[in-house]
Amino acid sequence: LKGNGPLIMVTTATMGSVKSAGLSVLLVSFLLYVANSYPNSDFSNMGCEECTLKKNFYFSRDRPIYQCMGCCFSRNITSEATCCVAKHGYETEVDGIRVKNHTECHCSTCYYHKI
Repeated sequence: LKGNGPLIMVTTATMGSVKSAGLSVLLVSFLLYVANSYPNSDFSNMGCEECTLKKNFYFSRDRPIYQCMGCCFSRNITSEATCCVAKHGYETEVDGIRVKNHTECHCSTCYYHKI
């Protein structure tokens, strides 16, 4: 019994380090799983769809009215801001109000434009 004392201490110390190493491996595995399951997408445009024609439900009563809606994104950080604007369209009247019915959209220099 006297000769087994140091052996028991070494075994207990070894068991403790094995447990902490096991916990470390488990933690690293979990973190890698979370990082790998995270979507690989560009988050700069989250919440705003690409510039496109969409039906304007407010003005589309007796006939559909389409207008440009969405966001324009630039990879160049120093570039001038661009907005989703009509490339082509025509004016029409809805309930006595002149509105533009867009037929094509593109990203161009931002400027004030009427409905």
